[in-house]
Parts: sequence; C-alpha cells; structure tokens
Amino acid sequence: MIAGSAEKEEQDAILSMRMDAMLHSSPASFLSVVGGIFAVYAYWSPSTAPALLVWLTCIVAISLTNLGATILYARRYPSAWTAQTWARFENIMHLLSGISWGLGGGWMLSFADEHQAVLTLAIGLAAVTVSIPSVVHLPAYNLFHLPIFWSYAIGLVFSSLQFNWLIASGFFLLGPFGIMIGRVLGDQISTALRLSLENKQLAQRLEERSAELEAANRELEIESHTDPLTGVANRRRLMNFARAVRGRCAVMIVDIDHFKSYNDSFGHVAGDACLAAVAETLDRSIRPNQDLAARLGGEEFAVVLVDVSAEAAAEQAEAIRANVEALQATHRDRVRRQVTVSVGLSTRDANQQKPLSVLMEEADAAVYRAKAAGRNRVCLHETPGQRHVA
Repeated sequence: MIAGSAEKEEQDAILSMRMDAMLHSSPASFLSVVGGIFAVYAYWSPSTAPALLVWLTCIVAISLTNLGATILYARRYPSAWTAQTWARFENIMHLLSGISWGLGGGWMLSFADEHQAVLTLAIGLAAVTVSIPSVVHLPAYNLFHLPIFWSYAIGLVFSSLQFNWLIASGFFLLGPFGIMIGRVLGDQISTALRLSLENKQLAQRLEERSAELEAANRELEIESHTDPLTGVANRRRLMNFARAVRGRCAVMIVDIDHFKSYNDSFGHVAGDACLAAVAETLDRSIRPNQDLAARLGGEEFAVVLVDVSAEAAAEQAEAIRANVEALQATHRDRVRRQVTVSVGLSTRDANQQKPLSVLMEEADAAVYRAKAAGRNRVCLHETPGQRHVA
C-alpha cells in the first residue's frame, strides 16, 4: 500500500511537470490565429465566407481559451484542479483544436487550387510542428495531430489536385508515424522528467539529512561542553573559555560546604537537586554571554570573570556567596537545609602574564584557606603585602 502510494505520488508529480511544459507553450496558440487569418484570406469568396468565418471563430475561441488557461494555471486557479484535471482539460482542448484544423483544412483542400493547397498544407504542417511540445503528454499530442493528418488525407482524396491520391496517402501515413515518433520523444522526455524529479527528491533528502546532521552536531557540541547534571559548562568548556581570555580577569573556585553531610542526610537525589540549584545561582550571578560558570566535579564549581578589576571580582564573589546562602529560603522544594559555599578568588591584572593553570592553583589554595577560616566566606589569593577578603 505504501509503495503504491509513493508510485502514485511520483506519477502525479511527473504529470504536473508535463502540464507545466504544455501550458507554458500555450502562447504558441497565437500562431493558430495567424494561420487561420492567412487561410481565410486565401479562400475568401462570397460562397465560402460564412463557413470560413465560423471556422475562424472556432480557431480564435480555442486559442483564447488556451491562453486563458495558461494564465489561470500560472496562478494555480482553480485551486481544486489537480494535475489529472488539467490533463483532461488539455486533452479536450487539443482534440477540439485538431478537429477544427482538420475539418477546416480538409474541407478547404477538397476544392482548393494548387496555390491554395500549398498554403493549407503548409499551415497544417506548421501547426503540428508547433505542437511538438505536447509530446510530453502523448494523448493530447495524438488527439491534435491525428484529426489534422487524416482529415487532410480525406480532403485530398476528394480534391482535383494532381497526385491527390499520392499526397493523401502520405498524409494518412503521417498519422501513425507521428504516433510512433511522438511515443519515442515522449518516452525520452518522460525519462528526463523522472530523472529530474528523482534528482530534486535526492537534493531535498540531502538537504534534510544535512540539516539533521547539523542539528545533531550542534547537540553533540552542546553536550560535549555541558555538565549533564547541572546544565552549566563542564571542565572542557571552562578550559577552552579561560585560555581564550586576554587581559585582566578573575577565577573563582566555589566549593559547597559540608556537602557530604548533606548527601548523607537527604540522599543523593536531594544532593543532585542541591547541586543544580547552586549551579543555577552561579549562572544567574554572572554576566550572560561574557562570564562563565562551570562545574569542575563533585560539589566544586569554577567561575571566570572577564575584564574585571580585583575589587569588582571580590564584590562579585561575595554576591555569589550571599546568593547561595539565601537559597534555602527561596527554594525550599529543592534545598532541604541552608547551604553555604567557600569561595577562593584569584585575579590577573592587564599587565600580568598569569596562565590559567596558575590562576586555578591560586584560587584553589584560596578556597582551602576559606574553609580553614570557618567556611561560608570568600578568600582572595594573597600576594606579598596583601590580605585575604573575608
């Protein structure tokens, strides 16, 4: 059932492409009007005038209908018409056009002189030649050219022209030969349309696949740089970020106080919720798209502040400490008891060349001093003549 549906969709798509080709060539119908006017001029007489005018009216009406259909098709109107509907419409229009040209031309040939016959045959052959694009939809092409060739053949049989039977036989044979030639051309065009459709579908699948791979790569990139538990950056992202920082900056090591006790008291699920709450607090306490908060592992986090003075970094570290201390009051559903952190801070001036490894070591040493001093405080790495911030 699925295979049949896919095959039908492909056939409908190819038929739609055929209608595109046919209807875009409809402006050539204007040549029918020109040919009709030439024929009327050549055969005009008081006795033939009424029939010629009726015939020319039919030719003009069909041509105008084809031109109007081209405009409507380009605007996709009527919207309810499918490719099959347009195909049936084109079959009818080609049949009416073929009958009009065939009956009119055959009637003219039945009493034409040599000069008139040459003009009529030339116009008929030109009409068939101009309709060659219709081989993309073979039924329409056959419905057009067969009435012309065979009506011309019958008209020639009743004419008084020299070699009329010979010419009539040639036109009669042009009908089946036109079918065979049209089938060959139609098959080749159908193959080209099918290949074009397959290439279009392949390009679409490749584009969709490329978009899927791009989305997967972005997701992998995010996952490879994100801590899965807390959602903040992981150690890899921290290292890449910190190495790219130039000039003055600050690095904090943030360690949750007595976290083992918290886990023992409330369990690891509650401990994970506490870690996520602390991580969110760190992330909210820094400048978005400028600074970075990351989880180093366990209950230890790091924060990198970009283009900041030592005084501003100390103030930011104190704000982080205070925000974590207030967590239990604002997030009772996630934090079971008051949680505090010890923060070690290391800074770098614009004229210093401290690498990331040194900043991390200094901040790590400072956080140990903060814990030794009683926890829940900020300690700045001490340089000669400098005291820690508490």
